[in-house]
Amino acid sequence: MQSVHAEGLAGIAPELCLVVTSLAILVVDLVLKGGERASRLMGYVTWAGLALTGFLLLLAQGNPAKTVYGLVTVDRFGNFFKLFTVASVAVVAYFLHSDRTERRTGLGEYYFLLVGAAIGIFFMVGTNNLLLLMLGLELLSLASYSLAGYHKHEKRSAEASMKYVVFGGLSAGIMLYGISLLYGLTGTIDISVMAGAASEGIPRSLAGAIHNSPAAVAVAVVLVLAGFAYKVSIAPFHFWAPDVYEGAPTPVTTFLAVASKAAGFGALLRFLGVLFAAPGTHEVVAGYGQQVGHLIAILAAVTMTLGNLAALRQESVKRMLAYSSIAHAGYVMVGVVTMNATGFEAALYYLAAYYFMNLGAFGFLLYFHGATGKETYDSLKGMGYKAPVISIAMVVFLISLTGIPPTIGFYGKYKLAIACFEHYPWLVLCMLLNSVVSLFYYIKVARYLFLFDPAEETPAPQPVFVGVMLAMALLTVALGIGVAPLVNWAASSLDILAVAR
Repeated sequence: MQSVHAEGLAGIAPELCLVVTSLAILVVDLVLKGGERASRLMGYVTWAGLALTGFLLLLAQGNPAKTVYGLVTVDRFGNFFKLFTVASVAVVAYFLHSDRTERRTGLGEYYFLLVGAAIGIFFMVGTNNLLLLMLGLELLSLASYSLAGYHKHEKRSAEASMKYVVFGGLSAGIMLYGISLLYGLTGTIDISVMAGAASEGIPRSLAGAIHNSPAAVAVAVVLVLAGFAYKVSIAPFHFWAPDVYEGAPTPVTTFLAVASKAAGFGALLRFLGVLFAAPGTHEVVAGYGQQVGHLIAILAAVTMTLGNLAALRQESVKRMLAYSSIAHAGYVMVGVVTMNATGFEAALYYLAAYYFMNLGAFGFLLYFHGATGKETYDSLKGMGYKAPVISIAMVVFLISLTGIPPTIGFYGKYKLAIACFEHYPWLVLCMLLNSVVSLFYYIKVARYLFLFDPAEETPAPQPVFVGVMLAMALLTVALGIGVAPLVNWAASSLDILAVAR
């Protein structure tokens, strides 16, 4: 018995490491009672905990998939998203450490909430149990609500948090109701069991429910998908994102747009893949999954079109990036609609590409917001001459977000197009047209940076920060040319998920 418990604890060692890190942050904050020295030390504690967590995840990368305590699924698919979560939180913590406006506030709760959100993500993307998925989602959401309203004395931040709480609570209730319907129809909350054929005289399975109660199954699946759609800001559940992204502190917006969104897609891909596309899935359930793919295709087209058209009208760069993130959620769904490993692999690759592109773009915004105190296009006029290195890096990120070679964003869209073309050629055409539209508002940033007279004010030098942004820009190009490592990683992550080609 003790060996079983020890093996289980070893399986969730990364999660336990994050828990210890979060508690250590609270202790440091309590003992040192805030201040700049405490803020620096808490940052170091956070990075040390994340580094150890990442090391543990890398050690477990080659291990066979297993289920711990009947709830947590430890596999390469989950590790893919966990590693990117660790990297995202580490970069966001660095943004927080470098943000001049945040240094004046107590940062203990900031780091604690970031690590707490990461714990929620780990359980979200690492389980086939819908109850644990829901608990992980709520842990992530509660931390995100607090982070969005961290500047409680600012009206914009408080408003963002309130909207996030209201819409988040509504979506969680909708999703939970859908899960309860699935449980009532199938008698299980394990999606791997739910997808199989009825055996040993047990008539209750999703296949049987589809045959006997197709309307109830449709309602349940739509409600669960609605909860996921809210989390990843898919239309028509996107309306919270621009206001929350604009009102939240920029490091928090970065976390919501990168780590939180990727976590939502990780949980969605696991739900759809295990339930509808894995070997052993009943043929009736697999056929039903193709119908779900039709619905997702429509949502993808609407989402990317709405996001790009709305981004064209924005005067705030931060709000533009918010609508851009909605459009990119639509792009990722182009891979999801295929309901096969080729499309899921393309979606994983694009999510990894989005990590580099979007973190870099928000890092640029953070840098200039510290210099000008503004987030509008006008505040960038001529700044390219005053800060050429980070401005050129931003142009690289924008080119990649558009999907222009030789960047990682181009190859990501190429993989999505190849995976989806056989099933939905019209959706691929829609994605290409939307990419052309996005060029207009992305290139607008470059125009304000370099096609206006040099600005009078000069941003304070931050060589380390600029170096980090330059490194991310170089990776954006390098991984767009040498695509094999990331492609192989994405493909091997789906082997453990066991999605059929």
